[in-house]
Amino acid sequence: MYRFIFVCYQHGTGGERLSVDISLHKKCNNLPHDEMTSRTWTYDYFDKLFLKPPEIPFNDNWKMQCKDITPSDLADVVPSHYRPERIREVFPNELYVVINTPKTSEQWQDLRKKVYEKVWKTKHENIEQKIGYWKTHTDREITKDILKKLNQDITNEDIQFIIHNLEKNATNLKTIFDKNFNTIKTFDYKNDENTIVIEYDQVEDRQNRLSKVIQRLDSI
Repeated sequence: MYRFIFVCYQHGTGGERLSVDISLHKKCNNLPHDEMTSRTWTYDYFDKLFLKPPEIPFNDNWKMQCKDITPSDLADVVPSHYRPERIREVFPNELYVVINTPKTSEQWQDLRKKVYEKVWKTKHENIEQKIGYWKTHTDREITKDILKKLNQDITNEDIQFIIHNLEKNATNLKTIFDKNFNTIKTFDYKNDENTIVIEYDQVEDRQNRLSKVIQRLDSI
């Protein structure tokens, strides 16, 4: 049995929701999570280490945080923005579920809309989640002044303005959103022995995309 199941995906493609669904399988530890209006917020084994943008995590220091793994008879499901080949540098024999990115301009526009409406325009339910969102988007220290701002009734869009230290207006919004969205790298993977691929046009079919993983786990 696998020790971890890494769900590799890009913003807006439903990776955290899929991770929770997979974790309900009898061969997995249930993934703790909170349900929000339009998204799922998870608390994974690595404390969202793999949800940091891959450009941020301190070169190879992330590998140091993957030592001393606690044994488990069940698999832990881990949502990740890292590419499978990068995680395999430390975990070569685990199961990888990959949500491919769009293949058409229409699909990319659809993803752009989802990222803005389901991520940027949404709010977190508590200060811990806001701090978690901050830490997955920047390595800037959270000062007392920033903590005070985060403790207000704000959206993720507002947090992005704080991160970039910019005035909130339409021009700056386009600048920072474009910058963020353009960091989304193409995922174009194929199924193999340890990789299950879900195409972007399947992301809304919750049962179908989950069934592929269930079939694999049931066969073990």
